[in-house]
Amino acid sequence: MAIYFGQIDTYFINMLSPKTYAGKRLMNLNGSFGKVILWFIPDSIDLPDNQKRSGQNVFDVYYHLSDWAAVTDLLRNEKPVYFNFNDANNSSQIYTGSEPVGEEEKTA
Repeated sequence: MAIYFGQIDTYFINMLSPKTYAGKRLMNLNGSFGKVILWFIPDSIDLPDNQKRSGQNVFDVYYHLSDWAAVTDLLRNEKPVYFNFNDANNSSQIYTGSEPVGEEEKTA
């Protein structure tokens, strides 16, 4: 069993052609853990199992399209943000660092 963990340093969003990819979207997350491909698929489809690609620090993690806005908001507005993957059960997490209760976001 191995656990892969680290801060997400960069991300990019890829909007796939709905005609070719049946409405799927993806995001790539990069950090000391390697690369995560977040696959967002229509809510009507059962999610495949998350996986770590053999011999690589590349992870395929699946969400429904209804989670797109929440994940995008987290990546755009929080810092730091972390990724965790446990290969014993292929579970993953994307989460923020600790923040004080009631802390307001800084405005420009």
